[in-house]
Amino acid sequence: MAFNFKLHCLSAFREFLVYHHKSLEFRAKVFAAIIAAKLDPDDDDFAVLSDIASEIYEGDVTRQNFLVKATKEYVAKVKKKDHLTLDALLLSIDKEIKQNKRYANKIDFAHLRRLISGCDEETLIQQRVYEFLISEVKTHLQIS
Repeated sequence: MAFNFKLHCLSAFREFLVYHHKSLEFRAKVFAAIIAAKLDPDDDDFAVLSDIASEIYEGDVTRQNFLVKATKEYVAKVKKKDHLTLDALLLSIDKEIKQNKRYANKIDFAHLRRLISGCDEETLIQQRVYEFLISEVKTHLQIS
C-alpha cells in the first residue's frame, strides 16, 4: 500500500474523525495481537488483513484503511516493545471486553484463523493468542 498523506494526517486524528473509532481500535488490537505473535510480520499478513477489512467495512474504504493502519501501529509498538508488549496488548483487549461486553461479538474467529501462518513456533504462539481470545469471548458472553 503506497503512502497516503491524507490517510496519515487523518489517522492522527481518527479519534475525532472516525465514527465508532473505539470499536475500530478494538478490532485493530485484536488483529495486531495475532499478527504481532509472529517473529517477523510481513506484507502478506497485512494484505490478508486488508482483505478482511474490506469484508468488515464493505464499501467504506476510509474505515478499511484506518483499520489496517491502526493495526500496523499496534504491531510496530509491540515489536519495538515501546511501552506495549504482546501481554500488555492482550490485557488491554481483556479490559476493553470487560468494559464493553458487546466487543466480544466483534471478534470473528474465521478472520483470525486466516491470519495464522508462519513457522511452527510462530503458529504456536498465534494459536495461544487465538485460544486466549476464545476464552475471553466465552467468559464475557456467559456473564452478560
